[in-house]
Amino acid sequence: MRIELVGGLGIGKSTLCKALEKIGFNCIYENLNTNPFLADCFKDPENFRFPSQMWFALSKFHEIKKFEVTDKINVLDQAVLNVRAYTNMLFRDEDPEALHIINQCFDHLEGKLGKPDLLINLKCSPAEQLRRIRGRNRDHERSVQLDYITGLQQEMNILINHARVDGYAVLDIDTEQVYFPDNFSYAETLANQVADMFKLDLDSVLGEKQPVQYGLPVAGAA
Repeated sequence: MRIELVGGLGIGKSTLCKALEKIGFNCIYENLNTNPFLADCFKDPENFRFPSQMWFALSKFHEIKKFEVTDKINVLDQAVLNVRAYTNMLFRDEDPEALHIINQCFDHLEGKLGKPDLLINLKCSPAEQLRRIRGRNRDHERSVQLDYITGLQQEMNILINHARVDGYAVLDIDTEQVYFPDNFSYAETLANQVADMFKLDLDSVLGEKQPVQYGLPVAGAA
C-alpha cells in the first residue's frame, strides 16, 4: 500500500512522516541533497530549472521502486502531485514546451507505478506556513515569500480537486489543528483511520507497534 503526502512548504509533511515511522510505517523521504542541478537552479533558473525538475520527476520513480516494501504501509513524504504543482508554477508561463515534456514523463512513470492508494492532503494557511519556514531557517528557503506559498497552494488545490474527480482516495488534515511540538499521538489514531478505510490488519502491517486510540481532528475523507 502506498500513501503520498500532499502539501507545500512548512505544512508538516516530514513531521507527520516521522510520527508514522515511529509506529511502524515504512516512510520514504525525498533527499534534496542528491539533486545535482538544484543549487544551480536557484542561481540560474532559466538554464537549470528543466534538468532540476526532470530529476525530481525521475527521483520519484526511483524512490518508490527502490524503497517501497511489499506488505507494509509505505508513505512518501513528498507526493508526486506536489512535484507536478511545482512544475506547473515553474514552467506554465515561462516554458510551456518544457512543461509538456515533464508532464509526459510524469504520465509515463505514473502509468508504470499506478496511482497511490491514498493521498493525505495537509492543509494550513499560507501565513502559518511562512511562519514555520522562517522558524526552521533553511538556506534555500530564505527568499520564499507569501505570494509564492499562496501560488503553490493554489496549484496543489487544483490538482487535488482533479484527483478527487478522478476517483483518488483523499484524506484532508488541518495541520493548524493537529500539530503540536514533540506530540506524535495523532499519528496513532491516523493509522487506525487508514486501517478502517482500507480494511487492513494493523497487527500484520505494523507488527508489535500496535497503535492506541487518541483523538485526531481531520477535515474529512473523500
